[in-house]
Amino acid sequence: MSTSPAAATTSDHWSEATRLRRLARRSLPARWRLALALWRRQWRDRRAGYRFAEARAASEGLPERLASYELTLSDYPGQEAQGEAKRANTRRMAAALDGLLIAPGETLSLWHTVGEPSEARGYRDAAALVEGALTSGPGGGTCLLATVVYNAGLLAGLEVIERRNHSVDTYGDDRYYRLGCDATIEYGYIDLRLRNRHRESVRLAVEVQGDVVRATVSSRVPRSFSVQLDVEERQAPAGWRMVTTQRRVQLADGRVRVEDLGASWYRCMPASD
Repeated sequence: MSTSPAAATTSDHWSEATRLRRLARRSLPARWRLALALWRRQWRDRRAGYRFAEARAASEGLPERLASYELTLSDYPGQEAQGEAKRANTRRMAAALDGLLIAPGETLSLWHTVGEPSEARGYRDAAALVEGALTSGPGGGTCLLATVVYNAGLLAGLEVIERRNHSVDTYGDDRYYRLGCDATIEYGYIDLRLRNRHRESVRLAVEVQGDVVRATVSSRVPRSFSVQLDVEERQAPAGWRMVTTQRRVQLADGRVRVEDLGASWYRCMPASD
């Protein structure tokens, strides 16, 4: 597979580390690869000193909504047969995240909270995209939920510790997410992590009502800031799309904090059967 020099040097997906990881994936049994990835995660997390959110809280004590975001589940052509499995996985993952209390300085790690999406834990085989190829596996179809949680965190002013965009733009204008504002996940390899930098604890509520997936971040005190997301598409090599995302946070005292959320690269290609 060939890529342009610009894409190779700029996109996280085509970095040397990513290529080495893919080579290792192909040469080891799947469970060994996963075990190695989890060990590396734990080792890095201990070195970084992360404090992961684990406590739960009822909504009554944190009534002030800081942000809310929602998307609607739908089925892409060829994935209709696994639609119910995707919805079941989304409901199960939402229930695992719902009510999580994130204290000041603590980090929401989606996989630390949810755990492995295995058949033994009730997850079902559903459609997923891996390197542009349509496949399936337990817990498939949950990237929409990760995207919902990510956007709610962005709008609530949480600090982005880890987020990865989809590597391919498979569905074009029919994609469910806004370019530059999506989050993909893969157990053991790609996490979504958001840290609470507010002085108060915040609570994450995640619910699925019909096909609507909604995430809400609330706190004890009212919102005292506003958030604007600026997404701009940039020139990219043929076969690629690239956007940059900035977050502008206006504080109560009038100060404006501008945060560069980086570039998101997408390889343009249709899904393969």
